[in-house]
Amino acid sequence: MLYYLGYGMMWVTFRIFFRKIMVVGKEKLDHSSPTIIIANHPASFLDAMVLAVFLGRPLHFYVRGDIFSHPLARWVLSRLHMIPIYSIEHGLNNLAKNKNTFDRGQQLLNDGNMLLIFPEGFSRFSKELAPFKKGASRVALQTAFDQQFKGALIIQTVSINYSFHGFRSILNIRVGDSMEISGYKESYLSTPNHAIAALNKEMMNLFEKNVIHIKQGNRTSFVERLGMLMLSNERNGEIYFARFRQLCEYVSSLNEDDFNSKKDNLNTYEELLKKSALTNDAMQNEKAFSLLKYLLLFISFPLFLIGFMLWHIIYIVSKKIADNTVTREDFYTSVFCGVLGVLGFIWWIAISCIALSLDIFPVFVIAVLSPFMYMLSLYWMEAWKKMLTFFRMKRLIKREKKEYDNLLSAREFLRDIQ
Repeated sequence: MLYYLGYGMMWVTFRIFFRKIMVVGKEKLDHSSPTIIIANHPASFLDAMVLAVFLGRPLHFYVRGDIFSHPLARWVLSRLHMIPIYSIEHGLNNLAKNKNTFDRGQQLLNDGNMLLIFPEGFSRFSKELAPFKKGASRVALQTAFDQQFKGALIIQTVSINYSFHGFRSILNIRVGDSMEISGYKESYLSTPNHAIAALNKEMMNLFEKNVIHIKQGNRTSFVERLGMLMLSNERNGEIYFARFRQLCEYVSSLNEDDFNSKKDNLNTYEELLKKSALTNDAMQNEKAFSLLKYLLLFISFPLFLIGFMLWHIIYIVSKKIADNTVTREDFYTSVFCGVLGVLGFIWWIAISCIALSLDIFPVFVIAVLSPFMYMLSLYWMEAWKKMLTFFRMKRLIKREKKEYDNLLSAREFLRDIQ
């Protein structure tokens, strides 16, 4: 019950938090078989939440064990399908508890469930791949070749990518290739450690082909900034994934001098855009704003105003809490989304109850639909800003042609990348 309540709450929250959500490859998931999901881990507990919401199948997942210390937290988190896992930083005494953790994972798979494991370990901002921990391969082999296990166990890769770590970023989830492990049976039964190591290596090779990553972790910020410039208008999730991977491969291939040169080019271009109050989207698309878009903005203004007035305070409070409490960038979106979801749910219940007490049906309907109206208000504001940016660009071309030509010259470096 609590899991599905959280599911509904976060579904709405993610539609508010992310500007665009692209989920591709869901048809590759086998909904009838026990499955281990292996995914990259860029944003702490947010990664598990977005997969639980958008993969379309109930999901169980491991999380750091220290957050289970309080009995109430343990009760709530367990009912949200979370399973504690411990590392050496949680103390040597707690490491022994991991046997129960792996036994729990094995039992869930035996029962035909889907288990999410982040084989790289802890989350981090860097898009550089880290060596796999052996937990995923150990759970897979122990489960698949247990005498009581029936059927085939599937290991499924999933890629999670955020265009940046913040409000109104783009979320791209791609279900990739999968593998089966029946060929490891003889090896596992005779030399378990050798089989675990071999499977771990094969899993990492498959993983590398199915997630967005870069060879040099210190170039992560640079490649994300390029992605925001070049891919923000892409609507096809598969194309977005492929182009982002190509972007990572290009940046990885640059020697240090070329990388620094491109970084200087990007800094210069972004500074000129900021100075002119323009965006790369405006530079790419000089088409006039259509009359239909003007009309839609005008007609939808009342909905924007109601949604904004009722809900923007929740965004402000959530952002302030995240800004004041989070020091690690990969935790920022997790805390922001979590606070936004909890406060938003409480706020939605409160205004709905107040509206119901007024006994005015239209007011109650507005209160119930207010989160969705806030979603529309965010898109309205983005369309409004896009329109203003278009007018600024036209004015720049007409009155400050030299400044516009400087912008065109500064963005030439993008042609090499494309």
